[in-house]
Amino acid sequence: FMKTNELSSPPALKMAAMVPATPPTAEEQAQKDADIRALLTNKANPRGIPTVRFIDDVDTFMKTNELTTEVLIGAFTELHQKYKMMEQQLVRQKASLKNKIPDIENTLDLVTILKEKQDEEEEMTVNYPLCDTVHARANVNTNGTVCLWLGANVMVEYSYDEALDMLEKNLTSSRAKLQETSEDQDHLKDQSITLEVVMARVFNHNVKTRRLEKEAAEAAAKAKAIES
Repeated sequence: FMKTNELSSPPALKMAAMVPATPPTAEEQAQKDADIRALLTNKANPRGIPTVRFIDDVDTFMKTNELTTEVLIGAFTELHQKYKMMEQQLVRQKASLKNKIPDIENTLDLVTILKEKQDEEEEMTVNYPLCDTVHARANVNTNGTVCLWLGANVMVEYSYDEALDMLEKNLTSSRAKLQETSEDQDHLKDQSITLEVVMARVFNHNVKTRRLEKEAAEAAAKAKAIES
């Protein structure tokens, strides 16, 4: 007969205990991350920039959604990095628009003058740059057409009316885009501030929780020492 202390667990149970938990697949992890991001944000602004959810009660929020401090801080840090990337992109976009709008306005003024000269059946004398410090004078024949640069080394010939219509649309669109960019920058600034405040609240909650756990452990150890 085998003694009680010689009994061993069945091989199948041993193998089951030794098998590590299956890690989540890439799709499962992506879905989990998306669910966490959905918890941290509210509806987005018209351009799709998410609004940070302000967490009043950090402890209740974490317990309700079964989140740890590490997971929550990690998700907030990722969101903060995305906001910074968006902010840099908007800064570049705004600078580009500020340079683009004066060019459109100047071109629009020039085509308007060409059309006026055409109506008056007059030639227009202009000074144009040969290089940075040298200009030449030339007579421009107001024949009703003008060539405009569209970018990417592309130039297209338009009639004066077509050019004016296109330039006015581009100017209106660029001004609206500049306004939207400024609004998005303000929105991002507000969200970054809210995000930093919420992260600070989570950090403070973690510090408070650890302190209470330490005090409880010390009190339990002290009570045990007194009993012994």
